[in-house]
Amino acid sequence: MDTAARTQRRNFRLMGRLMVIAALMFGFAWGMIPLYRIVCEQTGLNDVVKADELSSGDLAAGGAEVDMTFDATVQAGLPWQVRPLTRHLKVKPGTFVQVQYQITNASPREVVGQALPRYLPGEAAQYVKKLECFCFTQQRFLPGQTRTFPVVFVIDRKLPASIASITLAYTVFDVPGQGGKS
Repeated sequence: MDTAARTQRRNFRLMGRLMVIAALMFGFAWGMIPLYRIVCEQTGLNDVVKADELSSGDLAAGGAEVDMTFDATVQAGLPWQVRPLTRHLKVKPGTFVQVQYQITNASPREVVGQALPRYLPGEAAQYVKKLECFCFTQQRFLPGQTRTFPVVFVIDRKLPASIASITLAYTVFDVPGQGGKS
């Protein structure tokens, strides 16, 4: 057998292996979506499932307005500036609300961070249903980069009358090993 035929056979085998690897990677990525939803549902992580569970009853406006306060803090040592562009807002339960948060990487290096929401009072968390939030994913920022992110949510009409005000605060943490070179 000549070398050209052997080379061609090796190339076909390599192509077959690469196609199998690509198919397995695609299958793994496709399977991660339902797995992620199950983990979020069981742990309450990121409120991803809550956005899918909105019912028409949740969207019919009702009840008294709720005084919303928006805030943000950053882990000590993380060179970011995070601030809500709206600090206070009156919200009618059942209506969609969008606020903006601005984040700046004030360092000379690439940084990756993750925001975690916090609600005050704590029991209000189950009544705030976020549809879009920068807290759902890690955020990568280049040196000096500033970006604005929307947070879209609705407050469930079933919010108890005893909760007249809600604070939605984010704490942003560094994601070790995910940033660029120092």
